[in-house]
Amino acid sequence: MWSRGVILLLTLAAAALAFDRDAAKEKLTDFRIRSQNLHVDELEGELEKLEHSFDKLSAPLEKSEVDRLRARVLRIQPDPCGAYKVSCGGDNPECVHNLLVCDGVNDCSNAHDEDPFVCSLDVVRVGSTFTGVTHWSSCKEAHDHTTVITITASYRSKYFGPRAWVRATVTNELSEDPRDYKQSSYNAKGYFVFASRKLVLIPDGDAPDRFSTSCAFHFGDYDHADCRVLQEGSGNECAKLRVNRS
Repeated sequence: MWSRGVILLLTLAAAALAFDRDAAKEKLTDFRIRSQNLHVDELEGELEKLEHSFDKLSAPLEKSEVDRLRARVLRIQPDPCGAYKVSCGGDNPECVHNLLVCDGVNDCSNAHDEDPFVCSLDVVRVGSTFTGVTHWSSCKEAHDHTTVITITASYRSKYFGPRAWVRATVTNELSEDPRDYKQSSYNAKGYFVFASRKLVLIPDGDAPDRFSTSCAFHFGDYDHADCRVLQEGSGNECAKLRVNRS
């Protein structure tokens, strides 16, 4: 009888101990989970503080700056489309002929060819003036000098949207010395290609020299361009200049 009591007591003690172990294990697991959650919350708080501090280091990029950076990246990448075609951009490679850009019909699947910015007349609006320093490398002997290009007229036919026809005045300030100031001006006519964002100017018959000018607005805006001065007939490059809207 006594032995049965001892056995029963030991059995109850073992059951209680097993129960306590399970409860303790459950509590320990719960504690660990809560500790990890607290640690994660703490890390997220620290990360948020770091992001806030990083944002204070510099102002957010303006859209114009983002556009210029994107344009620089595109310039150093190989042209995926080849001559007379332009990329539609986006994740899926797609090219369209430059004569289909700004013609009033969406030829790109993402409608990039009819984007208001792509088809903007801002660069050739009357009164637009672009100034830069011309550096001659061949064709004639000349010192570096300031060149000013002013758009005097522009026309875009509703039947042919991919081009805008322009007239301009090109002024070369050959000497900036006020005691011996010299300049040479001539009228030019040409066109602007919306697909390639290129302005081409050809001198009128009374121009002192027969040099055409081709300006590529490939900086992501219509305020900056790289221009080349070309000899008519041969197309040889004679000079370069980078112009800014003034």
